Amino acid sequence: MTVIVPGSGHIAIGKRVVGWFAVTVWLGVLGGGGYLLWKFRTDRAQVLSWFTDTDVLLLARAGIVAVAVLWVILFLDAWRLASPSRLNFMRAALITVLNLAIIAGVAGSTAYASQLIKVSRDTVKVVFKATKTSEPLKGRYNILLLGSDARADRTGVRPDSMTVASVDADTGKVVLVSLPRNLQNVPFSNGSPMRTIYPYGFNCGAECLLNAVYVTAEGRPDLFPNSKTPGLDATIDAVQGVTNLKINYYVMVNLNGFKGLVDAVGGVTIDVQTRIAMFGHDDAWKNTYIEPGKQKLDGQQALWYARSRVQSDDYDRMGRQKCLMAAMVNQLDPQTVLLNATKIARSGKELLSTDIPAKELGQFADLALKARGQKIRTVSVVPPAFNTVTPDFPAIQAAIQKAIDKSESTVAPTKKPTPTKKSGAAANQTDDLNAAC
Repeated sequence: MTVIVPGSGHIAIGKRVVGWFAVTVWLGVLGGGGYLLWKFRTDRAQVLSWFTDTDVLLLARAGIVAVAVLWVILFLDAWRLASPSRLNFMRAALITVLNLAIIAGVAGSTAYASQLIKVSRDTVKVVFKATKTSEPLKGRYNILLLGSDARADRTGVRPDSMTVASVDADTGKVVLVSLPRNLQNVPFSNGSPMRTIYPYGFNCGAECLLNAVYVTAEGRPDLFPNSKTPGLDATIDAVQGVTNLKINYYVMVNLNGFKGLVDAVGGVTIDVQTRIAMFGHDDAWKNTYIEPGKQKLDGQQALWYARSRVQSDDYDRMGRQKCLMAAMVNQLDPQTVLLNATKIARSGKELLSTDIPAKELGQFADLALKARGQKIRTVSVVPPAFNTVTPDFPAIQAAIQKAIDKSESTVAPTKKPTPTKKSGAAANQTDDLNAAC
């Protein structure tokens, strides 16, 4: 009875004061939960935000521990009231073992939940420590996703992957805009300090590629006196100049730590279209590949799938990276996240740096759930559609805007779309990323 309704056993045996106190507390917890469920049944973003609010998490942790302690006290008292000393050995042993098993279950579940909340809270405090919020522009959030490859043998950070996820703030519909690392002559947005030395774009020669903006700006901290990361600020200015999209937030992903996230969720299923080399030019002797076919990739394989350029090129891997993003969006359902929350939280501290504030996480979690199952459109500034040496930036911006307009359109297409040929390159320009992958 104490398992089903705490305090009911005490009432049945005549211990009414303790019993009714426990029942009242239990009914209060259930009633409060039911009220919150009814009141916020249509506001999923608010509910999700509670799971990322450090104050709420701290209160929840304290509440869980307090309830568990009181419940264990009730179990011990219920065992005492059962008067096991008056029973024969077998019955007394059965009651004692059963009671200890129940207590162990409650204590173990409480310890797990408490640790889960602690790790999640610590992650939110470490990763999402920004406080400044950015309102959507024209109903869209534009989030710059950067893949960094900072290593001891490399000078500075040269982002290997740059993608703007343009997300409808109401529907969650996504347009992915990918920029190649070797894009030249990139303009900087109005007001950028970099425009003072590069008024006609980043045109200082063949070495002045888009991914070199970061290192160049890091060497000119005088241009960004109030910035801790001049290279990041300059890169954002360049991406805004190329796309004509205002960047609300950035997320920098450590590619060498990315495999930890994939392993944390038990792998990611990908339909591999062509053989992918799991080695570079300097270690071709390894001769290890990801073979074609639909399969679940572990973290190491997923990293090579996203980064490999042997027997491939920058543009093909850009397409594969988008396929990997789409697979993660579709496969990271709430159940998977909950069951692996501790591992995900721990990998997140090593994986991410971002200026998304914690107070926005509920909103973005809700948009991520809305995005699942919807078509993801892509625009990639790659040949043959665009020249990366002498880019036509007005044409690039027009193509991006066209994709956004199509994404926001509620008018059904008048003709059946042509089936998309699956390949890494096909994922670069498509109205349905899942179909291209």
